[in-house]
Amino acid sequence: MFRCRALLVCLTLGLSFSSADARIVTGNKNLGAIWFLGDSITQSNSDDDATSSPRSDAYTLLTNAGYTFNFTGHSTANAEGLPVGPSGVTNPYKYHSGVAGAIIGDSKTVGSYTYTGLTQNVPTWWTAGRLATVKPNVILLMIGGNDINNNYDVANAPARVKTLVDTIYAQPGIGDPTLFIATLAPNRTSTGATNRTAAFNAALPGVVKQLADSGKDVYLADQFAALNTNYSTAFTGINLHPNGTGNQIIADTWVDAINTRAVPEPGSVAVVAAAAGLLLRRRRVVANVHSV
Repeated sequence: MFRCRALLVCLTLGLSFSSADARIVTGNKNLGAIWFLGDSITQSNSDDDATSSPRSDAYTLLTNAGYTFNFTGHSTANAEGLPVGPSGVTNPYKYHSGVAGAIIGDSKTVGSYTYTGLTQNVPTWWTAGRLATVKPNVILLMIGGNDINNNYDVANAPARVKTLVDTIYAQPGIGDPTLFIATLAPNRTSTGATNRTAAFNAALPGVVKQLADSGKDVYLADQFAALNTNYSTAFTGINLHPNGTGNQIIADTWVDAINTRAVPEPGSVAVVAAAAGLLLRRRRVVANVHSV
């Protein structure tokens, strides 16, 4: 299901692609397991909407597009809007690893509140919940909002994202998943937070390039742009968390990213050739940075 299979077939046909052409290769539009990883925006506990989340909206979009898939993760918090599943059967769509108060790196206690460090906890979560037995084919990572909002080690935040992704790919049985790193949502709680968000987002393409150059199938997904354009309708009153409209925008961006990278699994030479032509026509590499 991974890019290496597409590359092998293309080499058999005498076709040549750079690593920038890597894509999610799917059989019958089967994406496998999707792992949402991030903070409260991913968990969707502060969106003032009990009927939606980026995860439930993505579920609807992917289903309507004809994909088959499931979700994985260690947590089942805030499953609103997702299908319940048959009685007595564990609902595979409620799983994720979005944790309110999550930061990049190690956990940090400020006063009476502890911010959960993703890098520190990924090895533990890897053997918990559904993630213990179902490893991801696609990883959707949106993290850094709490670091930036609280002005925590901002200068090193992009480097800490790289360490986090390296940690994910170092987990046993990881395989070769495709990982999308999101730019941060707009933060208008203060001028300083707005500026720190802009600086963090500007550094992410360099992080993605470093990871891609090391052989990881990593891409940038620009969550900031559409959220910022629709800010007046997409955010709650505290200017930090997207609302139900924002959830839909986030889901749209995630699914657009998946669509851009996904091609059918080759079943014949003709299909392979067609897919190869599609790759050449639709490659979207700007300044040697993986982006979608």
